[in-house]
Amino acid sequence: MRTSDATVLPPAAPAAFIRYSHEIAAAITLPAGARALVAPGPLTVAGGVAITTACAALSTRLALLAFLADPDADEPIGITGHDPFTEPMPPALLGRGPAPDRDRVRRAGDRCVEAWRRWSQTDDSGQSVVGVSGALGLGAWCAWALGSELRAATRARYALDLRDDDPLARLVLRSCGVHVRPAWRG
Repeated sequence: MRTSDATVLPPAAPAAFIRYSHEIAAAITLPAGARALVAPGPLTVAGGVAITTACAALSTRLALLAFLADPDADEPIGITGHDPFTEPMPPALLGRGPAPDRDRVRRAGDRCVEAWRRWSQTDDSGQSVVGVSGALGLGAWCAWALGSELRAATRARYALDLRDDDPLARLVLRSCGVHVRPAWRG
């Protein structure tokens, strides 16, 4: 069966679709990742995978960060990735706005680290380094938001060891290095 030249994709086209697959997966798993970050009880394997998958894109991490910082957000119904072209940056990114629930943020940060630990102990988990690094970057922000600069810097360094271009981990590490604290921490 012969196809016309008009329907044949150039050789580089399939790679372009595969290149951003982690962002598509992150957007799809965002509500499940948000639930896994704050759910009661121990972190399940599926919850760990949902967290690391949802953290594979910066836009979804910013949405998770805003969700965690919102003291009125109980359930991630309708949560979507952050659109930097139409939405302002979440004020909580820089520690502004109302103080988040400390227990909720602590639980989320600890779960990010637990997801990383599980990933580091297995090779066949199906989770990407991008998502695991992203989860550690989010976990670093959680520690920073609670005023634990040393813990935040440590988590950020581990994230950058996995992926040295992680923007959230870099921001947290820089904030810790110059002793910038969230406004709600005083």
